[in-house]
Amino acid sequence: MFIPKEELDSRRNALQEKLQVQGVDGVLLAQNMTMYYFTGTMQCQYVYMPASGLCLGLVRRNMERAAEETSVPLQRMAGFSQLPLLLAEAGHEPFRLGLELDIMPAALYLRAVKYFSCEIVDISTAVREVRQVKSEYELAQLRQAARQVDAMHRLVPEFLAEGIEELALAVELEAVLRKMGHQGISRMRSFNQEIFFGHILSGDAGGVASFLDSPTGGTGISPVQPQGPGRRIIRRGEPVSVDYGGIYNGYVVDQTRLYSVGPIKKELERAFEVALLIQEKVCEKLIPGASCDEIYQTAAAIAQKAGLSDNFMGRGDTQAKFVGHGIGLEFDEFPVLAKGSSCLLEEGAVVAVEPKFVFQSTGVVGIENVWRVCAKKPERISITPDNYLVVNHH
Repeated sequence: MFIPKEELDSRRNALQEKLQVQGVDGVLLAQNMTMYYFTGTMQCQYVYMPASGLCLGLVRRNMERAAEETSVPLQRMAGFSQLPLLLAEAGHEPFRLGLELDIMPAALYLRAVKYFSCEIVDISTAVREVRQVKSEYELAQLRQAARQVDAMHRLVPEFLAEGIEELALAVELEAVLRKMGHQGISRMRSFNQEIFFGHILSGDAGGVASFLDSPTGGTGISPVQPQGPGRRIIRRGEPVSVDYGGIYNGYVVDQTRLYSVGPIKKELERAFEVALLIQEKVCEKLIPGASCDEIYQTAAAIAQKAGLSDNFMGRGDTQAKFVGHGIGLEFDEFPVLAKGSSCLLEEGAVVAVEPKFVFQSTGVVGIENVWRVCAKKPERISITPDNYLVVNHH
């Protein structure tokens, strides 16, 4: 599905308002998802967005496909050294040039410094703030992603059985998602943060942390892919956490549900009930103007009262200091419901709320759903029931 012109115009206008306030003449965008967000195509090498007027897609290869996919004006380009002249010919000679310095490679930044004789400023926060508020078009994609991941979860009882490997379960569930149009790649913005389809974790594998800035990790297949499902055999009476994202036209609905073959231990059931309580109390605060730090502190206080602080969102030095995160084209968008965050929620922001408890020897339990921040109460985008499901295959 191509992004409508009026949608792209609205996104451009939102960023240009911020550029004008900050006194930035234009931005050179180089990150795939940001360029796609503002143009609707992945064929641009760079995108130049002036503080007013049309943006310009700069294409090195596949101009034909770029022209099919976007309504944004396009210009062929060769090397980076030509960019200042090419932009000047198009009427763009910025005195203050914005770059997404949070993720731009140093080599590319140094090229910009070399070839552009102007002041360079960081514009990444403004770009991320624009992207965090979702339009009706984006919400339509998210709702389809919710249907996709819901269909997968409804088939978990068919595939989950005592004695199968985590990886075997993952193969079945990932095939369901792919057949429904999942793009097969999960995108994250932060440097060196990466994820495949998600995490399927059983028993003590759920207590294995990883480098990922996430409450869960898992063993993965090897040290070079050290997260998510591994070769562990799923056993009766242990928690199986299925944390996967449905992805439709690029948009992610991140969702976690708890399963087991036969009942799990009572202390794990109790922790799961606390996770549901945290979700309820957090969602009461998902309104415009709410403090992301206060939302996190609300969640942490409930975990502390339940005697589960040491297990909340991970363990030890791998505890994640957030209870939710923005979601959209990437898994790690603004806002982050995090400790110490100065961010206030905006109406229309979409967040994944994911209270989880991790126990080293017995595993992970928790819940994750996606919500839209609305004036009075949040809109739930996830549609799968929250209940923990016991499968009684023999």
